[in-house]
Amino acid sequence: MADLGRGNGVQTAIVGGLFALFFALPVLAQRLSPEEYQAAVAQLADANPEVRREAAELLGRKGWRQRREFAPQLRRMLRRDPDWRVRASSGRSLGRLSVRAAVPDLVAALRDPQVEVRVVAAAALWRLPDPAAVPALVRVLNDSDPAARQWAALALGVIRDPRATEPLAALLNDAEDSVRMDAVRSLGRIGDPNALRPLTSFVSNGERRMEERLEGINSIASLESPDKVNTLVRLLGAEESAIRLRAVAALEQVGDALAIPALRRLRQRENASGRRAIDQALRAIRERMAATPSR
Repeated sequence: MADLGRGNGVQTAIVGGLFALFFALPVLAQRLSPEEYQAAVAQLADANPEVRREAAELLGRKGWRQRREFAPQLRRMLRRDPDWRVRASSGRSLGRLSVRAAVPDLVAALRDPQVEVRVVAAAALWRLPDPAAVPALVRVLNDSDPAARQWAALALGVIRDPRATEPLAALLNDAEDSVRMDAVRSLGRIGDPNALRPLTSFVSNGERRMEERLEGINSIASLESPDKVNTLVRLLGAEESAIRLRAVAALEQVGDALAIPALRRLRQRENASGRRAIDQALRAIRERMAATPSR
């Protein structure tokens, strides 16, 4: 993932730690004893913010079975706690515990003045995809912090709402490599045909990083567009062999009879490994055609 902020180094390290834990071992495998649970719930109201934060973290890791009991308190803490660290820990725990009722609170937290809380909220919405969050996540695509933009892009890709297509396409020009990459991937996940033009332009730009261009071809293949095969066929004529071979691999997955003549022409110019890839693609296309009932 992207660097989690370019401001205070301590805050950046803290947020990095939060997200290292965000994808930790499944909470289902861990439990609290009744005494530990009662103590943790009581600590959510402690005057010391560090105690509240640690209690929210503990319940997020081990409180799955009782989550419906204390989730309302975490939601209030996310909205109102004066300490940003407590708000961040509360939001992260709500995401880890899959508290879908917290989606409105997480959407509101996308406007939090502290970037770490905005990042946590976007990541939690990645785990709790909801179309109601799309407008707020789209706004975060313009956030000054690259981690916030990246997590918003990731969440929008999971939600798969075409309202995000145009804003994500604009993110293809983001200054941060990781933000651009996740914008490319999310456009593929959404599958909106309107993403074909910006993705094609992105892939065809030789000044872009090769890794991003190759990922762009994968996303083009994922679009629900009748024109994607034409685009992939045109990419067979690219100067770079990596682009040509990735287009071959994409056509192996989605190509039809239209691609066969172009693949045969390319085969005459490619080396041995390229010819093997083309032969494999041709076989896959023919098998797919044979399995498709004629009308």
